[in-house]
Amino acid sequence: MAMLNPGAKSILEGLTVIELGDRIAVPYCGRLFAESGARVVKVEAPDGDVARRWGPFEGDRLDPERSGIFHFLNAEKQSVVLDLESETDRRSFRDLVATADLLIESRPPGSLARVGLDYTTLALENANLVHLALTPFGQTGPYRDWKGYDHNAYHLSGTGHRYCGRPGQMPLEQGTFLADFYGAIAGAAWALGAVFGRERVGGGQFLDLSTAELLATTMVGGWNMPGYRRHGYVNKRTGIGLAGAPASILRCTDGHAWIFALEPGQWKGLAKVMGDPDWMQLEIFDDVWKRGAERDVVYPLIEEWTRQHGKWEVMERCQAAGSPSTAVMTVAEFATHPHIVGRGFIGETRGEDGAPMPDLGAPFRPSKGRVGLARRAPRLGEHSRAVLTEAGRARERASERGRLAEPQPREAKPASVLAGEPSGPLPLEGLRVANFGWVWAGPMVGQVLGFLGADVIKVESHARIDIIRNVPPFEEPKPHFERSLTQHNMWAGNGSVTLDLAKSEGRALAHQLVRHCDVSIENFGPGIAERFALRYADLVPHRPDLVMLSMPAAGHTGPLTNVRTYGNALASLTGLDSLTGYGPGDVIPFEQPMADAHNGILGAYAVLAALHQRRASGEGQLIELSQQEGLAHLIAPAFLDYMLNGRVGEPLGNRHPLGQAAPHGVFPCAGEDQWVAIVVEDDAEWRALVEAISEDWARADAFATHPQRIAGQDELHAKLGDWTRPQTMCALCEALQARGVAATPVLDVPGLSDDPHFRARGTFVELDNPQGFRETVYAPYVKMSRSRTRARPGPTMGQDNERVLKGLLGLSDARYSELVEKKVID
Repeated sequence: MAMLNPGAKSILEGLTVIELGDRIAVPYCGRLFAESGARVVKVEAPDGDVARRWGPFEGDRLDPERSGIFHFLNAEKQSVVLDLESETDRRSFRDLVATADLLIESRPPGSLARVGLDYTTLALENANLVHLALTPFGQTGPYRDWKGYDHNAYHLSGTGHRYCGRPGQMPLEQGTFLADFYGAIAGAAWALGAVFGRERVGGGQFLDLSTAELLATTMVGGWNMPGYRRHGYVNKRTGIGLAGAPASILRCTDGHAWIFALEPGQWKGLAKVMGDPDWMQLEIFDDVWKRGAERDVVYPLIEEWTRQHGKWEVMERCQAAGSPSTAVMTVAEFATHPHIVGRGFIGETRGEDGAPMPDLGAPFRPSKGRVGLARRAPRLGEHSRAVLTEAGRARERASERGRLAEPQPREAKPASVLAGEPSGPLPLEGLRVANFGWVWAGPMVGQVLGFLGADVIKVESHARIDIIRNVPPFEEPKPHFERSLTQHNMWAGNGSVTLDLAKSEGRALAHQLVRHCDVSIENFGPGIAERFALRYADLVPHRPDLVMLSMPAAGHTGPLTNVRTYGNALASLTGLDSLTGYGPGDVIPFEQPMADAHNGILGAYAVLAALHQRRASGEGQLIELSQQEGLAHLIAPAFLDYMLNGRVGEPLGNRHPLGQAAPHGVFPCAGEDQWVAIVVEDDAEWRALVEAISEDWARADAFATHPQRIAGQDELHAKLGDWTRPQTMCALCEALQARGVAATPVLDVPGLSDDPHFRARGTFVELDNPQGFRETVYAPYVKMSRSRTRARPGPTMGQDNERVLKGLLGLSDARYSELVEKKVID
């Protein structure tokens, strides 16, 4: 995508970020800041970021300066080379950090403290520094010193065991670096929130984000832990789709399609498209959960129809009839689709030599701030001399002006920076948000902002109860929209007022609410915001400096602008679903609406970026976040290989998405459905694994080198699986980790509940619900050194009506009662 709003100031202009990390997570976090206009200085070791050698390379010709994934992650950055074992280079690093706003790093816990570069030490010179540690397992807990990669964090979280794969077969990761990409977005949002709130908090602070914990809470725990701990429910992957039906990937003549028809009108629409067969009129199929219980009957009957039609025809006809079904795009179809190309989302970056590198556009579009990338990624150490010289001078100037002051005494604690209970204010206290979002994506934006301290007021109505309030499990004795344990987790951080927006007086109250808010959020389907007068043009007259986030499925322009979909099926519109499965042609649905969580957290980052610009300019703006484009960065490895080499990606099982590690997968252990995730990236790790295996096959010349192991993965994985099969999962992981091998348990829901690492980190907490029962919710997944975050359940409907409508909007008791009687306040 060309630079958006090229004549405007960058949305994060003036922000300086230091990046210390390689592979995916930290560089992608840095990319989000770079394409938003921050100055990002990438600190590399003398041999450079590992991703420089990962590819994909055009024509498969190895060139560390032409790695596709490295360029995707590191465009617009400056590269400096520092050896942090050298005192001279450590001084240079301190120069860089002394005037920076944010440090993002993924070093093993304690390694920076060993060389005097931990947060406590760095904050002595830069009290405003925000330091984000973005690692697989976090800075505390029994696994903090374990070796781990994306694959290990993903499977430790329980995401694969619960949501991806067939019963009896190994759990799967989606065909990308899900833990790393998702963790990077969460890190960016929380770090930017901490930067934005420094004045309120009294300076910078340290943030600890474990990618495994992030997935364990938002992807798995919020949906499963309350039901397990409260009632003993254990849900497992099906390899088919959601518990309700139809919601699955089915075969067509030319590929696959997500078939969705959960609500009554959607089911009727699907029936109409299929010719109203008699079986669809039977009482046994008149309820979404009944259909789910009979899915072994329902899906073959529907697939009889889909197998007679192309996936695009299925999508077009279903969408027209009100069923939000979608074609499963291949990566090639995504890269060439008229909607994506027409919106300018496919682009390139260029270096001084003019050589292009394919790229994807920014994942959100502000109406006023500049975003996007133009310059290719830097050569190794390209900016060392200029950047380090200027950093030294800037540090001297800042010191002379007294800008480098010591932080508050409570920050200068040489032990763990997270020791003790933080007691300070939250960064976004005083910020108010009108959240018109629904289901999960909009409320997830609200959750991030709410966890960071904003007053988030979710607007909902009894006239159409949000479907997530009716998602099981429920607190017994019977289902009720106030007792969904899922909603209590997924909407935590949000408040609630009830207004019927179909009534003119309800819309007028919504406009009054916006007048008192800094931010407005909506993720309605096509035409709904217009019907309720909640578009940016409708709201900005009431609040001229409003920051509004609009989250359409595929954007407000282009051929797919009216597409309807759920978070589960959004991945089909990016090509990601086409990469998920056991092997070529074997596409497996990811049984969770992960796009909602991903785009919700990304939306929070976009809102905070716009608030940063508003602070400088005094102006608000509209942010469009196409959820299709927001999710599309996850296919970067396969997209780049297609653009550079014409290869169309297919499911790889659990193999490394760029083919750069072997073994890399999930292997059986003793017991039912017990597995271990093992990753070996280099020869040293392989030698450590060989020592543990201590069998002749492992010592064979056939596996002696990295290229040989990559080429022989089928045989290698089979033999390794035979070795792991009789061993106990946790004991095996402990033994391998002791030798420096990245091995983690593949946890199920009970295992996640009992795991000592997550218990030590306080990942899930028990609290009293105001309705009179105990329940489990996940705690905020980022640990902050100064600001005290807290866990709380999602709101009951209208719990904030009087506080907001009387206290904030000033309704009299009489007027309030009148509007309740008229069911405007419902």
